Amino acid sequence: MLEFTYCPSFFRYAQVKCGLLAVMPLVCLLMLASAPLHSQADDPDACIKALREGTLLLRIPTNKPKIDTLQAMARRSTNPNTKKKLEKQLQQAIEERDTLFSDYVEAFQNDFDFCAVGYYFDYDGKDLNTASYYNLEGERISVADLSEKPIFYLFFEHTTDSKIDALVVYDRSLRKIHPPFPNDFSRGGLNTLFLGLSGRKFASWRVEKINKQFHKYIQRVLTYEYYENENKDEKKDK
Repeated sequence: MLEFTYCPSFFRYAQVKCGLLAVMPLVCLLMLASAPLHSQADDPDACIKALREGTLLLRIPTNKPKIDTLQAMARRSTNPNTKKKLEKQLQQAIEERDTLFSDYVEAFQNDFDFCAVGYYFDYDGKDLNTASYYNLEGERISVADLSEKPIFYLFFEHTTDSKIDALVVYDRSLRKIHPPFPNDFSRGGLNTLFLGLSGRKFASWRVEKINKQFHKYIQRVLTYEYYENENKDEKKDK
């Protein structure tokens, strides 16, 4: 009888009580449990093809904690000047939230055609299986309908000073997709300097940029696969 030394006390007991054959299935389960899980995010080419057939869900920032706090402070304030200041800050926070929401919904409607797009609000994202999802027309989408196709998420990532810094794509397991998949669509660039002069909204420019990079990448992937298949066919013929 072979003797295991990996976990002496456990396996010696199992050998005596159950025999080696009874221990082996458990060993296999332990090996599987300790093996690293493979994520779709590890295959950028597969991700872009899945995204093309699936839905990109935009997580909309709502500034809810800030707005709730300002509302509560304004209600409690008895100083007219302080109250007026808080109400002004509250109104600014609400306007920023509403402007961001309307600008990005409009941008995805007009400047994005790579795949289907929906959205949900960040305060509703603690459990993505029960969150409320909407299409760009504001109509509810059921989780069951979304689950019929691949799902990806687009998050507004924040810097330490709480400013929106980049839009980042995650797969369904909330794992960031690695290069060469186009990702980390950050602010900046010379083109943004001319947005004010052109009268174009930043969200429109940004979403159009995302759309172009997605199309460019999938074209590259499909072209490579085409020539790979051509080479395979030629080798078979020989």
